[in-house]
Amino acid sequence: MRLESEPLKNSPRAPLPSGCVQNPLKPHQNLELENEREKEGEEKDSIQEDPLRERNEHLVTENPSSINMSSGSPGHKIVVGYALTSKKIKSFLQPHFEGIARKKGILFVAIDRNRSLEEQGPFDVVLHKLSGKDWRQILEDYWQMHPEVTILDPPDAIQHLYNRQSMLQYVADLNMSDAEGKIGVPKQLVVTKDPSSIPAAVTGTGLNLPLVVKPLVVDGTAKSHELSLAYDELSLSQLEPPLVLQEFVNHGGVLFKVYIVGPTVTVVRRFSLPDVDKRNCKGHGVIPFPRVSSAAASADNADLDPCVAELPPQPLLERLAKELQHRLGLRLFNIDIIRQQGIRDRYYVIDINYFPGYGKMPGYEQVFTDFLLSLRRTTTKDHTRSKHSRDSGIQDKAYQISS
Repeated sequence: MRLESEPLKNSPRAPLPSGCVQNPLKPHQNLELENEREKEGEEKDSIQEDPLRERNEHLVTENPSSINMSSGSPGHKIVVGYALTSKKIKSFLQPHFEGIARKKGILFVAIDRNRSLEEQGPFDVVLHKLSGKDWRQILEDYWQMHPEVTILDPPDAIQHLYNRQSMLQYVADLNMSDAEGKIGVPKQLVVTKDPSSIPAAVTGTGLNLPLVVKPLVVDGTAKSHELSLAYDELSLSQLEPPLVLQEFVNHGGVLFKVYIVGPTVTVVRRFSLPDVDKRNCKGHGVIPFPRVSSAAASADNADLDPCVAELPPQPLLERLAKELQHRLGLRLFNIDIIRQQGIRDRYYVIDINYFPGYGKMPGYEQVFTDFLLSLRRTTTKDHTRSKHSRDSGIQDKAYQISS
């Protein structure tokens, strides 16, 4: 028999105060784990002309426009223009990765967003982690002129992950449950104004303390990554909307981080917050999440309880990744998953991140190289298809997922 805590039926619920919205996601508990450190800093770091550009330019002795890009060329076959923060460049474009890619004919070229992409190309792939209307327009203009170029990933699709309320709706819509396990999403409450109404809203929606407190919008600022744990009702009125409140679930202190690179799915264990004694939560107020240091983040070699350390079934993760790729229109992201303590086949998606810290993914250098090579093989097919939809803009091209 599978033990699951279902919501109480026929229980009276008070109407929600103004400014509070019960999330329509499927009910169940959730823990937001402290892997926000990787996103903080990377996203808030201002985008300037690449400080490591000189390191990359030694890979070519001529401009990208003079390189023979035919598939039969013995030289570079793929030019990847990248627009990333300096921190992302250091963690992602590591020398070992560049070496593997170079041997396969892949050239990385830093993009200066103060110049037009047309001047800096041609590119086969544009790899970026930027946002904003101006950058989106730059990408769209370039793709309108060069529909054969692959954009990793489309700005419109990335936007789906900038709101913590809508982020998990895609998972909820899947309603995934099979012999391998069941994947759910948090029971959560969205508060947009009037913090004094939060205690009544929490009671009215049946959320159980403690609650994970998260800013509603993920905008790359340090504040958007400041998470905390609220232990009692009195502390709730001290919070600052807009925010999301999620139930905390004990999970053995282990997070499963699932990296997606095109068709490849890789999972690793990470330490997270320890379990909480919910019988002793009164009077603790609101406590900020501690930062999990990078040195202690990996749990792969730790001496863990086998029931806690067991990885989720690979077929289940691959199915989830494939479904989310098509629904989100993204090819580069990761999923944070926890297993509910005491229930072996009950999992919760607690976060989805675009272009995560791949430098911490085992073997990412070869995986990413193979993925970029696969994009080159599909260029001709996609280019033919894109000629008929050029007027529809970047979104049509961007949502094509390589198999």
